[in-house]
Amino acid sequence: MGFITKEQIEVALDVQKANPKFFGETLLDLDFVTSNEIAEAMAIQSNLEFVNLEHIVPSPEALHLIPQNVARAKNILPISMDEFNLVVVTHDVNDLITLDYLRKISKKHIKFVVGDKSSIARYTEIFYYQLNNPIELEIQEIIKQAVNKLEINIPLLVDLLLNSAVKDRATDIHISPDSSVTHVFYRIDGVLQHFYSLPHQLHTQIIARIKILSNLDISEQRKPQDGAFSYEFLNEMFDLRVSTLPTNHGENIVMRLLGKNTALFSLKHLGLTEKNSAKIEKYFTKPYGIVLIVGPTGSGKTTTLYSALRKIDSLKKNVLTIEDPIEYKFSFIKQTQLNEKAGYNFQSAIRAFMRQDPDVMLVGEIRDTETAELAVRASITGHLVLSTLHTNDAVGTIPRLSDLGIQPYLIGSGLIAVIAQRLIRKLCNSCKKEKVYTPQELQNMGIPQRVLQLFPQYTLFEPTGCLHCRQTGYSGRLAIVEILEVDEDIETMITNKANTQEILKVAHAKGMFSMKEDGYIKALSGITNIEEIFRVVN
Repeated sequence: MGFITKEQIEVALDVQKANPKFFGETLLDLDFVTSNEIAEAMAIQSNLEFVNLEHIVPSPEALHLIPQNVARAKNILPISMDEFNLVVVTHDVNDLITLDYLRKISKKHIKFVVGDKSSIARYTEIFYYQLNNPIELEIQEIIKQAVNKLEINIPLLVDLLLNSAVKDRATDIHISPDSSVTHVFYRIDGVLQHFYSLPHQLHTQIIARIKILSNLDISEQRKPQDGAFSYEFLNEMFDLRVSTLPTNHGENIVMRLLGKNTALFSLKHLGLTEKNSAKIEKYFTKPYGIVLIVGPTGSGKTTTLYSALRKIDSLKKNVLTIEDPIEYKFSFIKQTQLNEKAGYNFQSAIRAFMRQDPDVMLVGEIRDTETAELAVRASITGHLVLSTLHTNDAVGTIPRLSDLGIQPYLIGSGLIAVIAQRLIRKLCNSCKKEKVYTPQELQNMGIPQRVLQLFPQYTLFEPTGCLHCRQTGYSGRLAIVEILEVDEDIETMITNKANTQEILKVAHAKGMFSMKEDGYIKALSGITNIEEIFRVVN
């Protein structure tokens, strides 16, 4: 499947001799594959369906059929059932003893589907916990008690709000006071969703509890404060970054939820088309030059950067990184973390890297003139430099680098490609409904002919809402991208200070698709819908 190379197999076999483990576990330890990729390969080998548990909510009936201690011991998760069948997610499709045992206790035919081992363990804990301790009902019970002026266990309420956020895959928790109530919002798949309304009299106590956990000053309510704390839920650790802001109704709190078990993606899982995926892989195997991934905060730049970094042969190339902070860990790559207090910043890191015999340098972000100059100069002296930059689109990178003081001839000769991206929500596969359109109807929506000609028929899907997506119609996110490839013609235009519109016109003529056009392709492929593209891209 192209997940690993012959050299990686040989290294893994060598490591196995020094540290005996199952071969798959050794490949995981060395970061040659992800547990998702192992599960996908096993599914293909076994001719079974692969499921991503991030987008599945098991039915309570299926969970009730298999006791939690059995699911935990066998690392399985029952997800659905009908009159005759029980669908069970497993990572060991050859475990016939478990299959037979499940058949006996459920009195149903067992249909195995394949899941990633660590995800099964994680979601088994979460869903059985939710089955026995419904978080929403517990929170509603506390709200009832508060309305009836009963004493409230505030630490428990805060824990339940955090547990609820983890269960629903939230990245941010907003606790926002209003005149009569306090609202709790979770950001899920990049969009804020309202979850709870709490009696306003609880607000001060909730804020105090969070401040105590974050080592903030509970007596200071007139100015913003920043803090952090760690939190454990079902044997999994989370870091929370906390920000307070005084408002006219009380202090507003936003908490960023960071899981410790961040999984790496492949370019395919980011939702890139095969053509774009192949292009990015090609750029990341170049011997020298600079590749930039651009977009606003929260557009998935770092995830794309690291997913592509996995395509670099770190057994044959010396790869060094400077990050703020280190988000994903790799074997065979020398990763270093920014430490401004100690004087270790992006500039000093690049200078130090040059003395470490590097082939590839990953610079977390280009923020200032000096970092930009050092990165571009390193790229034209025989090194591949990978970094991110804040711009709105791919072609906007050129004037941005000019603003940072980089000469046009250096930009033209150093730049290999610019990948601009945004994240859009995917339609929930369990409830999306299709509608067939005519070419004229789609053109009236703004979809250009160059996109329409890629498809034999024109079907779009719309969100409906179901149990799996919490009635939103969406589940998960993917990237829409535009790629500006700097070939000889574009390099000449940059050196001659052509304006961005002229460069864009030539790039489109050479086959570049804009982010919006990439979004249209995803919509016509049934992955997202037109409204979501308009929400994210102007």
